[in-house]
Amino acid sequence: MLKTVSFAVVALIAVSPAWAGPTAPAVQIEAAERAFAADGLTLGIRGSFLRHMADDAIVFDPFPVNAKALYAGRSGAGEPKLEWWPAWVVAARSGDLGLSTGPSRVNGKPGGWYATLWRKDADGVWRWIYDGGGAADGFSAPGQDAAATIGPVARDGLPSPAEAFEAVRSAETILAQAARDDAPAAYRAALSADARLLGPWETRAFAPTALSERLALRPSGMDLTLRGGGASRGGDLVWTRGEARWTGAGQKSAAAHYMHVWQKRPEGWRLIFEALINDR
Repeated sequence: MLKTVSFAVVALIAVSPAWAGPTAPAVQIEAAERAFAADGLTLGIRGSFLRHMADDAIVFDPFPVNAKALYAGRSGAGEPKLEWWPAWVVAARSGDLGLSTGPSRVNGKPGGWYATLWRKDADGVWRWIYDGGGAADGFSAPGQDAAATIGPVARDGLPSPAEAFEAVRSAETILAQAARDDAPAAYRAALSADARLLGPWETRAFAPTALSERLALRPSGMDLTLRGGGASRGGDLVWTRGEARWTGAGQKSAAAHYMHVWQKRPEGWRLIFEALINDR
């Protein structure tokens, strides 16, 4: 179950010690996510999503659609109680783009993990530009009162968002080519050690950080097709979206959508997050 339901504070900050930089943007993103979630309880799903989204925000329903048009067309009647909170936040060094992910509950029951991409607009307000999520174990997740873990900040970036996106396009191409023959190995080569993975549905018993267990359940071959995305002004954080297809057990084909977040690390561009959505 996604945070979007597809119809369907900030306390002490736990900072990654490896090469963490300024945490202020990540703290702002955590605060924005918690405000979003608080409005979800008072305004409902429709009201809170419309209040905190950017005009160009997208969701998968199941294909990418404009979120504002989608939610504006809903009445909000009969919505379930949706709760969520941030457990891991990563921000660009330029302070204009970031990811928040954490567990969600639907009518009090664990509903997987959400993923929200946040952008700081010209007026200084953080608004979400992508909302979704994927299957993951919600039972062992940290509680709502626990501060989010803050991921590391890149040491440097490329000169422009366009150059950063092109660099990641090349990384996506390498991943896609390798994944056709051996998807688990392709992902192992692209992932950072601290990456989080959500989905596909078959991996719902595992935490987002259980990379070995999750990759062991990946199909042997996957077709990945890049469709779009964006980059931070500092050229250090890039998100992409696309389509994934594979053939599972019994020659049953599967189709999914993915959202990736790539970060410029000292060793090069690394895939730090994936939501692979096939639970609809």
